[in-house]
Amino acid sequence: MKKNSRIVAGAAVVGAALIAAGGTTAMVGHADAGKLPGGYVSKNLGDGNSVQIRLYDESVTRSRAVTNIATSREAWVSGKIAINTKGDVKGGTVTAGYQVGCQLTFGAGADGGVKVTPDASGGAAADPSAGANFKLGPGDSAFKPIINVAASDGSTLSSISFSNGRGGLAYSQERFGVDGCAGYASARAIVKVQVSTDTFKGNVTMYGKPFSIG
Repeated sequence: MKKNSRIVAGAAVVGAALIAAGGTTAMVGHADAGKLPGGYVSKNLGDGNSVQIRLYDESVTRSRAVTNIATSREAWVSGKIAINTKGDVKGGTVTAGYQVGCQLTFGAGADGGVKVTPDASGGAAADPSAGANFKLGPGDSAFKPIINVAASDGSTLSSISFSNGRGGLAYSQERFGVDGCAGYASARAIVKVQVSTDTFKGNVTMYGKPFSIG
């Protein structure tokens, strides 16, 4: 299988070199770059088994879209994901990306818009096959995967496997954008790890902190 050139995957991401996206898109108007807080979750699966997911070195660059239309915005995100397991969990699969919404409130604690409560599937209208730009109206959301693996049959996979109890990946300048969003647009990282033991089979999901893309 051939990995996306913007993704570095391996047993451990510490020290992995980030590969920049080919054909950098020109940014029009004001570009706002900043660090994001990343995220962490640890889940006890019982019988001495556990899964830890950490998102770190997360950042975003926001810009008006190249069309220079007020209802269109673009973002470029970078980060690193590390997965560690204990006990009988020796491996699993990882799906990661960003849920992008127009006039949405992700989870509790934010004001206004339509509330989307976290769930195991990554929220409303999650679509791993979606492209880099989304037509989103108020209350809409879509999912932009950061893992794109070309399989031998020509299909595209949005997950990777890991073994030996550790996994991870690094991504750089992954782009997504919204078109037609007259309200505020926001996004959050989602990392889902699927594992199984003798007593547990399911997903452990980490949600990053929501951030504005304008």
